[in-house]
Amino acid sequence: MAVAAPSDGNPPAGGPATPDTRAGGPAARPVRALHFVRLKLRLTGNGLRGQTWRMVLFVVGVLVAVGSAVGGFALFTGAAAADGRIGPLVVAFAGAALTLGWLLLPMLFFGVDETIDPARFALLPIPRGTLLRGMLAAACVGVPAVASALALLGLVAGAGIGHGAAAAGVAFAGAVLGLLTCVLGSRALTSAFASMLRSRRVRDLAAILLAVLASSVGPLQLAASSLISHGDLDRAVRIARVLAWTPLAAPYTAYLDAAAGRWGYALARLAIAAATVAALALWWGATIESAMIGVASGGRSSARAGRTVGVVAALVPAALRRPRAGRFGGIVAREWRYWWRDPRRRASLLSMTIAGVVVPVALRAGPSVGHGGTPLPLAVAFSALLAAMVLANQFGLDASAYALHLLVGVPGRVELRARAVALLAFMVPVLVLVTVVIAVLTGVPGQLPAALGTVLGALGISAGAAALLSVLAPYAFPDSTNPFAVGGGTSGLRGMLALAGSLASGVLVAPLLLVAVFTRGPVAGSGVLAAGLVWGGAGLLAGTRLAGDILDQRGPEILAAVTPRR
Repeated sequence: MAVAAPSDGNPPAGGPATPDTRAGGPAARPVRALHFVRLKLRLTGNGLRGQTWRMVLFVVGVLVAVGSAVGGFALFTGAAAADGRIGPLVVAFAGAALTLGWLLLPMLFFGVDETIDPARFALLPIPRGTLLRGMLAAACVGVPAVASALALLGLVAGAGIGHGAAAAGVAFAGAVLGLLTCVLGSRALTSAFASMLRSRRVRDLAAILLAVLASSVGPLQLAASSLISHGDLDRAVRIARVLAWTPLAAPYTAYLDAAAGRWGYALARLAIAAATVAALALWWGATIESAMIGVASGGRSSARAGRTVGVVAALVPAALRRPRAGRFGGIVAREWRYWWRDPRRRASLLSMTIAGVVVPVALRAGPSVGHGGTPLPLAVAFSALLAAMVLANQFGLDASAYALHLLVGVPGRVELRARAVALLAFMVPVLVLVTVVIAVLTGVPGQLPAALGTVLGALGISAGAAALLSVLAPYAFPDSTNPFAVGGGTSGLRGMLALAGSLASGVLVAPLLLVAVFTRGPVAGSGVLAAGLVWGGAGLLAGTRLAGDILDQRGPEILAAVTPRR
């Protein structure tokens, strides 16, 4: 029996008033990409409202993006309008650098802006294709995407000035495809890693990835350094021609073929870019649900035959069971386990480990100091300064779970020092091993003691600075299972805090670094090693002492700041 709609115009029970719930009303409008864009802009504005420090950092990020966009526009315009071999060479390398930056920087430093979290749409009848298109449109209105688009307009302008309207049209198509490759590539890559980082089996994958990067970046850097130092333009042109047939640079160089009348080649390069965009969209669509909505995989039993371990003792790593149990050891054990098992922490740990290998290899391979590259102490100092910066928002990693530590009254100094020790237990062996290997392979074993002193000093100073940042500028990560996600309006906050902490730490470690660079001989190097150990330990104790006092006073405020808004 049919039931008439209420005569007073109120919605029927069980749902809000929508056009299709009223008798004879029009059908509801379908969800479109524009709705996602408007939603992101509104959420970004709401996230900045009442947060002065976030507004300041957002404005600084916008200014940096504007400067980068202007510089990129000038670079692409001048290179695209130039004749000869230099222009195409610059376009190919600049396009490849832009694409690689979009792919790698979100995982290493900045994360991905997850203002619009797909998990919020899990219970809504929105097709996956509509969700992907909406999220892509929302990503394209972010500050990095807008800055990249403005820079790529220089490619269109330069092609039009130097080669005519037809080349400008092809350059515009290539710029659009290149921007889509950047945005889709960063999203697909972080989504795929988010899925893998939930599994404990990713430890093997991380080791393989680390080995591949360590073995591939060095030769690439050596090749580039050789080109720069010897001025081998012909070899650089050959490399640029190879890049022009890869997704890294194909869309940016297609206009050159159009200008020369080689339309078949131009269409082939655009087809490579279009196929890459399609493949990345399919990859992202296949991983987005498991990466942002799925759950972590279950663990396996660690019990061994013939050995009995108590339930509580089993939670503590074997290396930490001998000291007397206490608050410090308990927090160290907790953080140790979380760094290895929590997807977001594991993502940061993996990123810093990769950076700890890539940066020293790249600097040692460069021609900055004669033909021997950057001095070993200076090369490893950058990695050490960055390594501890993952603690710059350590309470944001806990979110509302930090309330337990407030309830039991953990002193701030104990809290911060235990967290720092747990991270250093991972990073010190990695950086020491990298330093030893690079010293042996590059033939500078005499610089090894001084370099190790620099590593220890920079790690301690950086950990102390990160402790201060964590209590002075805490912020919440979005309530998302994607370990690379950051909230709206704070997409650059993570990287800016790391940069600010690294610069401050660099100033403090500069005297030690200056001595280490000019130290020669094992005896003097041993003195630098001892000085680095003392300097780093003092920096860690001083930073955690000052930050611990602030934490004791502002614990509730910090908890409120790191709790995600729902």
